[in-house]
Amino acid sequence: MKIKNLLLFLILLTVTQIYSQDRKRPFILVKSSERNQILEKINTQEWANEIYIDLKLKANLQVKQFYKNPKSYIKQLPFNWDENKNNTFPPFFKTTHMRNGVQENLDNATDEEWRPAELLITHLQVALDCGTMYYLTQDEKYAHVASTILYSFLKSVQKSEVSDWHGRGGWLFPYDGFREVRVIGYRLPLIYDFIHPYLKKEGKAFDIIKNKKVNFPFEEAQKVFKTYGNITVNYGQTGSNHCALEAPSLVFNALAMDDENEREKWLSYFLTESTDNQDALNIMVKNYKNEGDIWPETSQYLNHTTSILARLMLVVNKYNPSLKLGEKYPNVLHALPRLDYFIYPNNEIVRWGDGHRSAHAPYEAYDNAYALAKADGLTAIQNKFAPLINKAINNGKYKRQGTEALFWYDDSFDNESTTVDLSRTDRVYHAGIVLQRNLSSTDNPKDGLMCFVGGAHMVHGHAGGMDMELYGEGQVLGVDNGRKRYGVDLHENYSRIFAAHNTVIVNGSSQGEGGWVNLGMNSVQLIAMEPQVGKEGVSPYHSFSQTSFEDDRGDKAEANQERTLALIRTSPTTGYYVDVFRSKSKLPNEYHDYLYHNIGDKLVFENSDMDFKKTPERYMENANDTWKRNKLYRNPGWHFFKDVKTSKIYDKDVKATFYTKRLPQDDVFMQLHIPSFQNREYTKVKAPTTFEAPKPYDNLPTPTLVIRNKGEAWKNPFVLVYEPYNEKEKPSIQSVTKILQNGVYKGLKIVSKTPETKMIQYILTQSKGQVFKSEALNITFSGTFAVITLDEEEKLSSIYIGEGEKLQFKEILVTTNTENSFYKDFKN
Repeated sequence: MKIKNLLLFLILLTVTQIYSQDRKRPFILVKSSERNQILEKINTQEWANEIYIDLKLKANLQVKQFYKNPKSYIKQLPFNWDENKNNTFPPFFKTTHMRNGVQENLDNATDEEWRPAELLITHLQVALDCGTMYYLTQDEKYAHVASTILYSFLKSVQKSEVSDWHGRGGWLFPYDGFREVRVIGYRLPLIYDFIHPYLKKEGKAFDIIKNKKVNFPFEEAQKVFKTYGNITVNYGQTGSNHCALEAPSLVFNALAMDDENEREKWLSYFLTESTDNQDALNIMVKNYKNEGDIWPETSQYLNHTTSILARLMLVVNKYNPSLKLGEKYPNVLHALPRLDYFIYPNNEIVRWGDGHRSAHAPYEAYDNAYALAKADGLTAIQNKFAPLINKAINNGKYKRQGTEALFWYDDSFDNESTTVDLSRTDRVYHAGIVLQRNLSSTDNPKDGLMCFVGGAHMVHGHAGGMDMELYGEGQVLGVDNGRKRYGVDLHENYSRIFAAHNTVIVNGSSQGEGGWVNLGMNSVQLIAMEPQVGKEGVSPYHSFSQTSFEDDRGDKAEANQERTLALIRTSPTTGYYVDVFRSKSKLPNEYHDYLYHNIGDKLVFENSDMDFKKTPERYMENANDTWKRNKLYRNPGWHFFKDVKTSKIYDKDVKATFYTKRLPQDDVFMQLHIPSFQNREYTKVKAPTTFEAPKPYDNLPTPTLVIRNKGEAWKNPFVLVYEPYNEKEKPSIQSVTKILQNGVYKGLKIVSKTPETKMIQYILTQSKGQVFKSEALNITFSGTFAVITLDEEEKLSSIYIGEGEKLQFKEILVTTNTENSFYKDFKN
């Protein structure tokens, strides 16, 4: 028994010593006990050695400058010497931004306004680099430089008061604490953590006021760490990416607390204890309910936010492995590659809200996910990310950089590769997006087709109604405006509201209301689609979606809308889109405007009798409405349209083409076929530049079509057929004719001549639950969407039912399966 008790005691003692050793600083990013294996990595792995050499060169340059004249070097910090009192450290200059006499956050700060912050960030990064070099080399010259910069910062920052501006104030950024913790607050605890061993053995910092080396003020450092933790916990807002963006400062400052009870208390605000101003991790992860769920914002925010959470989960897990955060919240990790599935054939991203057109995969986050999965023994996640990382490295898309890579990543993986299998259809659920793609057998991105319908309210979302984008000839041609600078007139009163989108404006009054910055609107709802997400699809040539939207914000639109968007491929190099947009208002004297923006040089109508005339005042009614940033807007935003020309009321078929002739590639065209309806007016305008369009269209107006329907547009909706083509191909569509039943629109007859054959297609588009019957065409269809294709001899080639129960064409009767879809090629 005594031997057993002795063994148990020795085991407990060993565990306690290991735990104690792990709690010996540094331990935020890396443990003191890991130093030897990291040095071995530097000596044996080329990528690790490159990171180390780069860090050493940067740090040595700054150390050399510091030791030439420490006082002069530290005086580069943005001290306000006019407030130097009693021969003590002066406060820092504040970083602020004022516009029209009003203090604002720093989104649009000028270079001059940003200068104090830039100086602080630069010197704190020097301190962090030197702290890291001290950890790796144990050379105290690095620690002395880092301690002097940190000491000087601590002394001066405490001369200021923390602002409470709008509940989002800061210390040095009094009108943007949200930004301060992201660029200043998180660096301090890391510097402290790395140089702590030097400070504990009474390593000195240089005091430029006393002009001598002094002991480090530990208690003051702890107060500063708590202040930055407090700015995160008790300032800011919940329910958005702000909580994740501020979390690194919260976690690092929590881990900088020397009292373990204090450390655990502040760390709990990240893990489980939400406040009125900060969501904890257990709340944020609710956005990842299912595997594949993504952060519910726009593209540049969703991956950034998830990457931050994955990184912090790794940091906290390393501090306390018993938490097993990877095992507890695996869907955060599964979300990281999702953005790669929302890309066009040219690798640009489907754009919604404030999202950008291009972005790179967060490969460093993949590495973090792999490291966390390895620590928690999650084999499936390791197997998911290892080939993704390996392929990115082998393809030159990813190079490991920065000290966190040095600390956390393995040397290499098995030489395996992978490709992202892009589904024929996909959905961005929180954005209301339903996308369709049809990649060509030529494997040429120019021959790929892709489109989407979407729209929803979210943080950084736009109030743009039921929006659409169209791709063709290697470019996103039917475009959303995107965004550039926040807070400016163009962004507030155009980019983020209806007129900047391919949508329908009702009674000139469609708008957002309520919710985030008063841009609230309903989500686009799915009625039907084929193929379903992840399914192969019944036909290789056809797909469709039908969606609905309620335009009920404000009190002057009050409309119900429905949109059917179909993608039809007619050959490996040709195809077209059919857009059927229904809209009706509950209000009298209704009118509806269909908008379509296409990058290009001009919009040309082939109809010579439309009698276009200048109508400069057509969209100016709300141009001078009250605008209050993030509160009130000049809806619907079309007062930004220039060179406005409008036709007479025109009730004939219309054919028009967008010319795009300044791309480096071949000239590109988007041709529109618009069947005739009563009470239609056509307007062509020059809309503002489309952001992130291909050069030179990123600096040119965007040709835009507006079609006004006086009265309801439901029984006879907006119907457009879009065909992209290039100068070497010529358009394949020969004619488009509408199909009516008792004066109500039911579909189209489209005749095409492709490089391979001539075909006739009947495109049947109805609201759900309706029946179309035509004795003249010998067609009966019960369902939402179908395509009947005939060859040039008018013999049946194929029947496609995207959603429906039954279709009869002449003697052929088709009933669908349980999924209400069907396809058959009658030629084979």
